[in-house]
Amino acid sequence: MNKNFPLALTAMTAFALNSLFCRFALGTEVIDPVGFTLIRLVSGAVTLLALSYLLDDQRQNQSSPKLSQCQSLSLGLSLFGYALLFSFAYITLDTGTGALILFGTVQLALIAYHRISGHQISKLEMVGIAIALTGFASLLLPSASQPSVVGTVLMVLSGVCWSIFTVLGKSVPSPILATKQGFLVASGFMILYFILSLFVSSESILFNASGVLYAALSGSLASAVGYFLWYSLLPKIDVLDASLLQLTVPVIAMVLGWLFIGETVSAMSLLSTFLILGGIGLVSWFKLQRK
Repeated sequence: MNKNFPLALTAMTAFALNSLFCRFALGTEVIDPVGFTLIRLVSGAVTLLALSYLLDDQRQNQSSPKLSQCQSLSLGLSLFGYALLFSFAYITLDTGTGALILFGTVQLALIAYHRISGHQISKLEMVGIAIALTGFASLLLPSASQPSVVGTVLMVLSGVCWSIFTVLGKSVPSPILATKQGFLVASGFMILYFILSLFVSSESILFNASGVLYAALSGSLASAVGYFLWYSLLPKIDVLDASLLQLTVPVIAMVLGWLFIGETVSAMSLLSTFLILGGIGLVSWFKLQRK
């Protein structure tokens, strides 16, 4: 895992930037969730098409395996669900809080998948996982700073969709191809959703130049490049490592929210952060000892 640390850190920082861009854009009401998600996915798809061309992924190796229609559809649907729910959740959640809920859910889902798929988790690893999950749960305890129920539910559902997207990434033949296909299909679904919302919703779609910029940065930089790096890393690590790595995202997001948009960091958030990182550290240490 150590040799993959720079790649992992870059990908996790990109994920955290997604939370920052989304929260800042929606919190300042320069764009609405539907518009943000549409621009995010479309700009991500365009970026990945350019990356795919520059890397010459398919033309240099015509015999390389391609994704089936089922794989492309599954990738696109899971990415579409994640991105749309993510945007609506951030109307009411702070940057770090939203990331904690999202990736806490991801960890639970991926640990469950790891176990169901036949992998053993040692008792010592379970101790580390329990500590990390305690940190996640402590954030949701009733308090003055308890997050919105609606925002929490939406972010949990977003986390489930992201977990599916992550699991699918373990079996794809090419990171750039899989990420590109996922974004293209998700963009198609999002365009249909956008058109439908124009007829169904009584509220007007909000677009502002700065909001479009934040959404485009989220799509092209934090999403397209970040997800490509993530899919490049996934074949080199197991599902348990993938789940634990993503729990570093809330910590990075919390720091970014504090630095750039002045969000306060509560004592409970700090406690949650220390428990999560401590639990991850223990699991990593136990795995090294076992090897």
